[in-house]
Amino acid sequence: MNIVTTVRSPNFTDLDIPVEFVVLHFTAATLQRTLDIFTDAGSEVSAHLVIDRDGSIYELVPCLGGTARRAWHAGKSRMEVSTNGDSQLVESFNDRSIGIELVNVNGNIFPYTEAQYASLFGVIDRLKSLYPALGRPEAIVGHEQIAGFRGKSDPGLCFEWERLFAVCYPNLGAPRRAPLCRKPFAEKMAALVRALGVTLDRDTGEILVPKGVDPSLFEYLSALSESALSRDEV
Repeated sequence: MNIVTTVRSPNFTDLDIPVEFVVLHFTAATLQRTLDIFTDAGSEVSAHLVIDRDGSIYELVPCLGGTARRAWHAGKSRMEVSTNGDSQLVESFNDRSIGIELVNVNGNIFPYTEAQYASLFGVIDRLKSLYPALGRPEAIVGHEQIAGFRGKSDPGLCFEWERLFAVCYPNLGAPRRAPLCRKPFAEKMAALVRALGVTLDRDTGEILVPKGVDPSLFEYLSALSESALSRDEV
């Protein structure tokens, strides 16, 4: 795996966390925009790892050396987790999880690349060898599973959950990971970006954004979809 450690985020708590989960996200931005945000102290957000569309892996907050610092990726979060037949509410996933961002301007519209899947599967296998709690498939969740009540919908409709579990947890089953975003809503977002001239190069997996389109469009689109999908009344 090609792991870049020369780019680091200042946005983390200098505290080792018990790693019980991995949370998957999409960036809603290009690689460079993502790195700019995560290395800006004023943004107050980060993830442990970013996986680019060519499969390159950026370790922005330490986690691959056997201990993990507390990154700021999950926000307000909660999920009912079943263990040995008993269900319990788990909250505050920043305190107990590694966050992985997959570069994709919107994973409810655009597919992930083969290179991203290969790197992600390799990373998960490595993390499993470092953190015993990740040995169960239930430990891999999406942001939408833990913060869907806030409208978070990543990694989205296009992410291949069954493939991940088949490769990384063979013969252990595939926990249900239902997407928050529904196809009709995703189709409306896709129609909007197509009207703006955004296309996907099927050969390279590159998402092509015309020069006249503000790259922050997808961040606004993500924020709008979060508002539309949010069920949080707190």
